[in-house]
Amino acid sequence: MAKPNTIPQPLPDNEARPGRILADQTGNPNREANRSRLIQDLGIGVLFAGLVFVVLFWRLGDARFWDPDEAHYAETSRQMVVTGDWWAPYYNGQPFFDKPVLFHQLQAAAMVIFGQTEFAARIVPALAALVLVLVTGWFGAATRSRETGIIAALLMIGSPGVFGLARYAILDTLFTMFLFGGAALLAVAALRDRPRLQWVGYVAIAFAVMVKGPLAFVLCGLAFGLAVLVSAELRKRLLALRWMSGLALALVLASPWFVYMYLRFGDAFVQGYALDENLRLYSSSRFANQPNFYFYFRILAAGLLPWTGLVIGRLIDNVRALMRGERLDPVESLLWIWVAVIVGFFTLSTFKLDHYVFPAAPALCLICARAWFEIRQSRLSPAHACARAGLHLIGPILVAIGLGCGYFLIARLELSRYAMMVPIALTIAGAALMALTNVRGGLPPRAPWIVLSALAITYAGLVAFVMPALDRRKVVSDMARQIAIHREAESAVPRVASFHFTNPAFRFYVNQPVTYLEDPTQARAFFELDGPFYCLMRKAAYDEFVAQGVPLRIVYEKEGMAVTSGRALWRRRLPETRFVLVTRGE
Repeated sequence: MAKPNTIPQPLPDNEARPGRILADQTGNPNREANRSRLIQDLGIGVLFAGLVFVVLFWRLGDARFWDPDEAHYAETSRQMVVTGDWWAPYYNGQPFFDKPVLFHQLQAAAMVIFGQTEFAARIVPALAALVLVLVTGWFGAATRSRETGIIAALLMIGSPGVFGLARYAILDTLFTMFLFGGAALLAVAALRDRPRLQWVGYVAIAFAVMVKGPLAFVLCGLAFGLAVLVSAELRKRLLALRWMSGLALALVLASPWFVYMYLRFGDAFVQGYALDENLRLYSSSRFANQPNFYFYFRILAAGLLPWTGLVIGRLIDNVRALMRGERLDPVESLLWIWVAVIVGFFTLSTFKLDHYVFPAAPALCLICARAWFEIRQSRLSPAHACARAGLHLIGPILVAIGLGCGYFLIARLELSRYAMMVPIALTIAGAALMALTNVRGGLPPRAPWIVLSALAITYAGLVAFVMPALDRRKVVSDMARQIAIHREAESAVPRVASFHFTNPAFRFYVNQPVTYLEDPTQARAFFELDGPFYCLMRKAAYDEFVAQGVPLRIVYEKEGMAVTSGRALWRRRLPETRFVLVTRGE
């Protein structure tokens, strides 16, 4: 007989849990137990604060721009500040229809406060990631228990996806904060009988639309629509919300910018944004060499390390429960539906980027946290057998990663010897977790502090050693600095161009319009125009122009990366690209 489909209420803070010592026979609280728990809470708080500092804010503005998307967004936001036009994004003097305006407005506001710097461009994603972590913890606490929320927040702040995207001046963390935050508010409003929260949820989804467009409506609609179809309990509770009023509210908040852009740019906006950057990008094969069907499954498997085994084990346990005729906790069902919609929607797209599925990360961290907490509650329950096996894989996975990192640091990568702290920390943490789990009879610690401490050291090593090593091989800002030096001696403002090099980082650092030259005929025409000019190109292209009699001379040259690549750190590297800054020859 199927078990009733009930929604467990959050556990009260004083409920007995594994590892908690209850009051003694006299009814007085056990002071030693309370003191021990207070020390644990303090340790978890310190660990969380340390992860927040290292993952989100430490040296946030040190690395120079190189990735095209990051520099493109930063330059678009800076042009808002320079022109004073805060409603129509522009890049290099042309309307930029790629995404709606909210992210650029927030990024531009940060530039007004902190200056037109890398830190200002990245602080909005970092702060959005912090809010997303807190929302993830709140959802876990509201739908399961306080400890589940704590674990979920710790897993989220320690995830590789948060570390990468929170330091990356693009909109995905802000979009996920509003999208998942809005969905979480709606879910808690329905499942915990807190209807007032739904209005905040509708507003958050409207902001998500203002960050990345109607995609927010599509993803939320698919997720909640599928939930209504598959679960009678979810259908009853979700349909009790004021969906039509909420949708009207979201449309009223989100639509004015789209109307404004249409009135200002007309058919160019419809073609550039609605058709080109949304429908055609999703459905047509505009770009070659796109990843295969399994791309996002590999991304999630790697991005969830070292928790991948725990997630897979939890999934198998849930499938086994369904095969036995049991019904899943509706919150668990909703989390899996959210993951399936995010991954499925972007898997069907013809254009794929790894960070598109980041909105699935909070749900996966919550699934992990629920599994971790329930294993502690019922260590020997056969219902958690596969999740328990996945938990036991965390230690060996850390050891394997640590040994692999050690090999690359010693044999392949050219980094400081202090970077060895990363593989050492990972290996020790994996071995310690295996030993501790066996000693405790398979019972995991209250919070995964061993793993997260090792991850904190890993991220600190990446920030302290890997990023500076890559940064030394970036050439664009140095080229732009040379243009600024020579520009002061020119009687007229020089024209600036790049040949076969369209990285927007050059536009950001040179801080004036850049002409992108794509073929030699176009380049020669640019060189022949009156007035001073500077052009960034590869040394091989310069040699070809000179051989053809084009009068050019080099004012600065430097070896560096043509693209962001780990090969820049290899001990036996391929020759780096030599870039030159040229002007008219004498």
